[in-house]
Amino acid sequence: MRKKIFLIGSLLLIVLSVGCSKNDIKIEYKDDIEHQFSNNYTYKFVGESEHFYFQTGKVYYNNNEREILISNFNFKKSMNKNITYLVNLYFNNRLLYGNEYGKVDMNQKEYKDVVIGENGLLGEKDKNGNVIGESDSFLETTKETFKDSIKLEIIYCQNKKCYTEEMKFTYIQ
Repeated sequence: MRKKIFLIGSLLLIVLSVGCSKNDIKIEYKDDIEHQFSNNYTYKFVGESEHFYFQTGKVYYNNNEREILISNFNFKKSMNKNITYLVNLYFNNRLLYGNEYGKVDMNQKEYKDVVIGENGLLGEKDKNGNVIGESDSFLETTKETFKDSIKLEIIYCQNKKCYTEEMKFTYIQ
C-alpha cells in the first residue's frame, strides 16, 4: 500500500512540475530604439506578473538629468477579449503614469501599445530640500533609490470585477 501511495505521489509531483513549467515563459529584454531618448542607460530591466509582462525597461541618470522608458507590453496567458486594462506607474507611492481615478478602459491592443516615457531635469532644491520649479515623482528619484521607489501595476476588469497585479522586475545591467 505504501509503495502505491509513494508511486502515485511521485507521478503527481512529476505531472505538476511539468505542467507548471509549460506556463513559465522567459522574458527576454527587447530594445526599443524607436522611443528611446538616448542610448546610455543606467539600468535595463524587464517586468512580469502572473498574466502580464513587458520587455523594455530603461532608465538613465546623469547628474540632474533623468530618462525612463517602459514599453513592449504583452500577455503571458491569453486573455478574454472583453477585459479592460489600466497601467499605473508609481515612484515612492506617487502616481507618475496612469489614471489616478482608476478608469480601467484600455482594450488589449491599447494595452500592448503602451509606451511610458519621461525625461527631464531635476530642478534646484531650496534650503529645506524641496524642489524649486516643476518636478514629478520620477525626476525626484536617484540612481541609488530607483530600484526601491518604482512600482508598476496592471489593473484588469471583467464582468465588473477588477484585479491588480504588481510587476516584479529583473535587472539586465
